[in-house]
Amino acid sequence: MKKIFNIFIAMLALVAVGCETGADDMVYEVSSDRVTIEANRRGIDSNGGQIILNVTSSTYWILNVDEATASWVEFTPKAAGAGTTEVFVTVKENEGEARVAQLMFDTQVGVKETVTINQRGSDEMLSYYCETFGEEAVAEDTNINRFDGWCTTGFGSNVLVYDGDLSISATNPSTIEGSSAGNSLYFGEEGLELVVGPISIYGDEFFRFSFNACNRNGAVSDAEFKMYAGDNGDDWFPFSYTVVEPAESGWVKVNADFSLKKDIATNIYLKLTAPAGYEIDDIVLVQGLKEDNAPMARVSMDSNPIGTVFFEDDLNWITPSFSNTIDAEIPFANGWSVCNMNMQSNALVPQASKDLWLSKRYTTPVDKGERTWNYAYVEVDSNGDGHFKIGRASQSNARNHTGEFYLPEGILSKIDQDARISVLFSLDVARFNTGDCNLLYVTAHTPGQDIDEKEIAADISAVKVFGTFEVSFDNVTRDTTFSIKTKVQTDARSIRLAFDNFKITKL
Repeated sequence: MKKIFNIFIAMLALVAVGCETGADDMVYEVSSDRVTIEANRRGIDSNGGQIILNVTSSTYWILNVDEATASWVEFTPKAAGAGTTEVFVTVKENEGEARVAQLMFDTQVGVKETVTINQRGSDEMLSYYCETFGEEAVAEDTNINRFDGWCTTGFGSNVLVYDGDLSISATNPSTIEGSSAGNSLYFGEEGLELVVGPISIYGDEFFRFSFNACNRNGAVSDAEFKMYAGDNGDDWFPFSYTVVEPAESGWVKVNADFSLKKDIATNIYLKLTAPAGYEIDDIVLVQGLKEDNAPMARVSMDSNPIGTVFFEDDLNWITPSFSNTIDAEIPFANGWSVCNMNMQSNALVPQASKDLWLSKRYTTPVDKGERTWNYAYVEVDSNGDGHFKIGRASQSNARNHTGEFYLPEGILSKIDQDARISVLFSLDVARFNTGDCNLLYVTAHTPGQDIDEKEIAADISAVKVFGTFEVSFDNVTRDTTFSIKTKVQTDARSIRLAFDNFKITKL
């Protein structure tokens, strides 16, 4: 038994010596396939994907960053052993100046690898998608489905594909200054189209889309060359463009600035169609500026063209036939009706169904002397022109009263489902025989959004003379409703305002 015990002790000694000798000879190495990372302000690399490091090590390592970096750089895993490991790095969006971070791979003998992250600042102009169709000229026209020389860049083009039956050609390279030359995309037959997408736009709003174009059979014509955008690759909506003076070879620069409502679409698809003979080259989609023109509406792919009138009412259906009667629910043109006509030739706008103009009744608070008021009326002028009127006599107990009436519901039903657009709301306002100070508002009520209320300065000096006022609203949907509201801020003030010629137009 004693002999066996001695052998066991000897074996342990040999193992200890071997381990000690191995420790002396151990090579501690950690390396990454990327030691410098360039991240845009969104925290995404130039290839449009998440930042991934392939780390190879002969030993255990721990990944560390300094305290300041830890607030905007995250990574997983934070440690690993020998072998090859994928490290996923997340860089938060930068809303300030450019910044630098260092990832340190620490082993038991110290830092063995350092990876530097350079993130650009909030003033960076983002590039979503660029394509040169290859700078090395093809030997012969090659269908895009067989072409393997794509030069696609842009952080939004990570999963982008090309769809169509066009050809890559080197016969007539672009001559626009700064062009890639090499190849172009050629519409060799009638009825061809190029579809590009999805291009990730990360909910951004303003864009500049440009490319070079040429027509081997003549000049580039906007009547022939068409451009479309969509957010799903199936539904397409045209948008316009401008053409810069052509070069001697006939190549022109095409620019199409446009905007979408922020955070509406995460991807965009582009479609170009042209007759046989057209060519395009050097496609670029980059970030635009707020002051850019927007020939494509600021919408989430609404098919109605800019200038579409969704609602218009000149109130000419209000005629003298409504005077001096107390009949209820008198019908008139367009299916509308008016209730509670009174002896002063005024017709109260009823609180009724969704097909009607509506009016809210106001009840004075108890501490102000409780009383119910009807302030919105349909009125007929002596010449037969009708208008709406908000009016009341001066009352010392009705301070901060709000008189209000609503436009009919459903007047924006032409807007495409799920689309959000910008509209211009215009109306005529007239002051009656009062010099009181009134506040006037037009309010948009959109389900799921905060109420958007725009104040109008109703400072019209001439009595019974109408002035036209315009206010714009963004993020309007087919379910948005509108109201007109006045307010008296001071005791013993009266309301005397008339409204006419309502119009809502797509911007």
